[in-house]
Amino acid sequence: MTDTLAREHHDTAERTRSPRIPLLHKFRHKKSDSHSRERNNKLPFSHPSSLTSSNPTPGILSRCPSISGVRETSTLTDIANEYSNLRDAIVSHVRKFYSPQSNHGPASQSIIEHASTGMILAWPQVRSLLGDSTSTLATLSLCITWTILSRGLLLKLGISNSPGCSFLPPEIVECFQSFCLGIGAVTLEGDEESSFNFALLSRWKQISATLLHSTYTTDAFTHFDSRTVNIERALKALDPLLSAYAIPLNRNDGLQTHSRPSQDARLSDLRDVLKLGARFAFTLFSQPSFWKFDWTSDRAIEHGKQESQMNLGRVPNFNTAVRLVVGTNGAGGHGLTKGEIVVWPRLVRVMDGEGVKLEDGVDGGVFGGKKYLSDFGKA
Repeated sequence: MTDTLAREHHDTAERTRSPRIPLLHKFRHKKSDSHSRERNNKLPFSHPSSLTSSNPTPGILSRCPSISGVRETSTLTDIANEYSNLRDAIVSHVRKFYSPQSNHGPASQSIIEHASTGMILAWPQVRSLLGDSTSTLATLSLCITWTILSRGLLLKLGISNSPGCSFLPPEIVECFQSFCLGIGAVTLEGDEESSFNFALLSRWKQISATLLHSTYTTDAFTHFDSRTVNIERALKALDPLLSAYAIPLNRNDGLQTHSRPSQDARLSDLRDVLKLGARFAFTLFSQPSFWKFDWTSDRAIEHGKQESQMNLGRVPNFNTAVRLVVGTNGAGGHGLTKGEIVVWPRLVRVMDGEGVKLEDGVDGGVFGGKKYLSDFGKA
């Protein structure tokens, strides 16, 4: 009897277990196959060499795919027009709100240095130009231009590469700085790996600009726009100098007239000009290409004067400026005359979205003619 009960219990247990064991094995097998397929699907880039080479060269540009869904880039015509409009806005602001005569005497060293940080001319030279009524307005225009453009490029040392000064969104600058630390620093050495880094950086720019478009283009300069703080800082750096040459109110009765705009109107217009510069900086950032502002004095070179090239870019030759002593007698020696001082640079496209360097003028890559101090106000 005991043996019979034991056999019945064993048969019942076998009937209960038997169907579950194959199912469990089947489930585990399917899960393993699923994970295997998932790993295969996640292999980076479906380029054949990535499957056959154990040590792929990171500089192969074909391994950096295009990205779907990013916003269309601006046309060269649109960029040229936006750059030209920025210059027109600066010239218009200076002509409308300032006079060649100072209201408070010569500007101090501190005031000039704050308004021209990193500029191509030393502060004594700037003060000398301001003191000449024939060059005052052009020099004020140069200070505003430098303040805007020096804060507008990504690949540049100094002001534009500081999150606390740049006219680009500070979070973009901070992120870019993290790319430039250690072995993987972004450099321009001409090798394949460097080109690959710039190709990746180009795609990062496009993706970032697409995701940030509503904040920094559609709804620009609202409370959520992080650039507004730096724009106000730039305004405060410029205004002590500019206000000294501002057209004053009517001194007889203190009432403003149409020919004597108020200081509030002046500051509001200056703020709008700086915002226009910030918009243009974001436009350049949004493009696949990389840019520089060419401040080189071609006229000085034509006249046989030697330059001291100042490389202001994080990447060699991305931004060039000229440091020369301004001539006091307008001619002779190694000094720059007013006709040789650049107050508006050319915009040059120096690298395409694949990390390939471009020669000046290739594929319409030069925007705007250089304007010299003696040309101020001319078309």
